Amino acid sequence: MEIMALGPTLRVMIDGDAARVYRQGDQVKGRVILALEEEEDIKMLKVNFMGTCITRTTRPLYVAGNDADASQSRRGYEERLELFDIVQILASRCTLASKKHIWNFDFKFPDLTQSRCSRWTYGSKYMKGPHPLPPSFHLCNNNLGGKAIVSYHIQAKLVRTGTKDINKVTQILAYHPSPMSAFEPKVTSRVLYAQTWKPVKKDRTIINRILTKVAGRVSTANAFPRIVPTLYYVEKIETGQHMPLHLSLANARDEFGVRNDNQPQCTLDSLSITISTFTTSMCGQPLTQPEDVTVKHVTCISRHDINQLVPFSRPTKLTTNFRLVDDVECVPTFRTCFTLLLDTITRRYSMTVVVGIKFQDQKFTIKSTTALEILPRIPREMMMTMGGIEENEEGDVDPLPLYVEREADVSFEPAPNYEMLYSSIPTSSSSMSTCLEGMNPRRERRDGAGI
Repeated sequence: MEIMALGPTLRVMIDGDAARVYRQGDQVKGRVILALEEEEDIKMLKVNFMGTCITRTTRPLYVAGNDADASQSRRGYEERLELFDIVQILASRCTLASKKHIWNFDFKFPDLTQSRCSRWTYGSKYMKGPHPLPPSFHLCNNNLGGKAIVSYHIQAKLVRTGTKDINKVTQILAYHPSPMSAFEPKVTSRVLYAQTWKPVKKDRTIINRILTKVAGRVSTANAFPRIVPTLYYVEKIETGQHMPLHLSLANARDEFGVRNDNQPQCTLDSLSITISTFTTSMCGQPLTQPEDVTVKHVTCISRHDINQLVPFSRPTKLTTNFRLVDDVECVPTFRTCFTLLLDTITRRYSMTVVVGIKFQDQKFTIKSTTALEILPRIPREMMMTMGGIEENEEGDVDPLPLYVEREADVSFEPAPNYEMLYSSIPTSSSSMSTCLEGMNPRRERRDGAGI
């Protein structure tokens, strides 16, 4: 009986935790293991440390004279670009014996991409300068077969002499960029002149009109202000940081900007904050290849009947502990640029704030949409080495109350005393010994053997 030899077994082993999230500058160490059942002539054995950007999508394919099946026929598009490719040759044009061979590799995550785009493919104005590495990313959009992938992996490739079979083994690595220093959010103000609001004057009687003319302009300004809102927000924020948000209302009719405390004040009636996510993936040139855009809106805060006083010319705090959750959806803002006109994958965010204000018995709404750039958060271990955890991060957390022993409540029945309970059950010594002998068969065999 002839036994056929098994083919070579190729494996890639990464040192450390398999679920580790790498940062720029981190070392990736591991081993490539090749087990041979017989002597093999090796043409090439190499290991690649790669970063790739892949976009896929489909579009309906219409053929003349085949309108009935036009909805079922689709054309596929795919674009694959390399962020970087670091190669290490392990063996070349040699013969290896039938045993297990081990090679070590040591790579380092680069800080920037390595542009390898051809000007014949992407035009003469291709992007020469590299850009920061985007985070690991995987998204399936609404189009059939549409995907946007940013992947980093270690791949071992074996090519043997005399055969067309190629052995490949890939190990995926998770990557997340991180800033080298702590970031403090900066508050930006935006005056919303286009949303200036004036209360609607109601029909007044002749007596009220006469009293208003006698009182002069001061009473008119107090009763009917001209409200100009100003929104204070942040344009850049890290995940986990508090997002300060304030609103200020100014009365344009106040003389020389002097605030009058005697005039009627506004109250905060409702608040809604929505964060929108925009993901764009493109296959090839922007003028000839399709582009998929995925939009997602998440309502973070929705409050009604707040009834909070909003004085004029004073910034009023709208949020107290508004933070972005560091999860798989909160990917830092990024773009994979390869030409001046081509962004293969982009991820951006915007924040929409809708504030309902009440002035006496009238209501008006203030709405503002601003761009929001989400920055990668500094890992906790890096934060501790840089000088400790942020004070505001720990200060906003309410400590647990101290333990206070409560007095026994006589209304509840106390737990039974099991020693007294079982001691009160009448049992004979013979029945108890029989029960113990049945529960210990090994001791019964030893007694029978006379040991």
